[in-house]
Amino acid sequence: MRTIAKVTVVALVAALAPQVSAARDLMIVGFGGGYQDSAREHLFEAYEAASGVPVSDDVYNGEMAKIYGMVQAGDVTTDIIMVEAPELLRGCEDGVFARIDYSVIDASKFIDGAVHECGVGATGWGAALFYDKARHENGPSTFAEFWDVKTFPGKRAMRTGPKMTLEAALMADGVPASEVYTVLSAPGGVDRAFAKLDEIKEHITWWKSGAQPLQLVGSGEVDYAFAYTGRVIKANSEGANYSMSWNTLLYSIDYWAVVEGSPMSAEAMKMIDWITDEKPLLSQASVWPISPANASVNQNAEVRAANPGMVLNHSDEGLFLNTEFWIANGDDLEAKFTAWAAQ
Repeated sequence: MRTIAKVTVVALVAALAPQVSAARDLMIVGFGGGYQDSAREHLFEAYEAASGVPVSDDVYNGEMAKIYGMVQAGDVTTDIIMVEAPELLRGCEDGVFARIDYSVIDASKFIDGAVHECGVGATGWGAALFYDKARHENGPSTFAEFWDVKTFPGKRAMRTGPKMTLEAALMADGVPASEVYTVLSAPGGVDRAFAKLDEIKEHITWWKSGAQPLQLVGSGEVDYAFAYTGRVIKANSEGANYSMSWNTLLYSIDYWAVVEGSPMSAEAMKMIDWITDEKPLLSQASVWPISPANASVNQNAEVRAANPGMVLNHSDEGLFLNTEFWIANGDDLEAKFTAWAAQ
């Protein structure tokens, strides 16, 4: 059991304490980039205009230590946060996220898999290989080719950490996408992935924020990179000439969650319901290739036609990240990856 006693006590106190009027804006935190820029205008600011509740937003890189710390300290300054699926489930178990009030949020509007006791689906997201055709006439279009430094010499960029990296390594080693988690879960599977990473370790530049791989490729510091698809598509719409391989897609769903102990939790629930509704999401889809967890928008023929880069349009070409695997093994693999990277 991961539950932290101190968090549980704080959560209980927060639940019993009377709600007071907040003397600050409702704070929503996401992963930044073009997605959040579009969400700021079409979701966050639009909700402020519709409700009269002042809203501010901030950016983080997925690190949960600060969120755990503010809950433990009983000083919660983030109300709504976007989280990846494993972090949602861990945080729910640890008492860091509040239970969703489904008397406020309509559970029926979401796609399958997007409704959880502590969070609701925000958007599908994915990452894939890309390169700049202005610099390279041809580039790797599979993970096996990404590992082939003789045919495709140059620096590579990958996301720091084991998630997506180990999956890519096994596929580069010939494991079919449908068998990746079977192999990773079997004895020797993780060692096999790290052994494959050893082959190109000296050629990899590691990135943490989603903007970095675009910057690295754009500056010429890196030749080929694994990056978030939405950012690559946005760069192409602004004049870049990037080739992206959908058959290397790794994807999942991010969720909106309310931080336990938020003094504005009731308003946070209302905001989440509003920003996951059809009308504001259609507005956002007009400027950004979102793959919303709202079922009606996700299946909207006009939205799909206008946004061929929607991740969930390409789900049959990619690998869905296995939440259960990463919950069970994430902490150990993070430690193993950190030790490996430091060698």
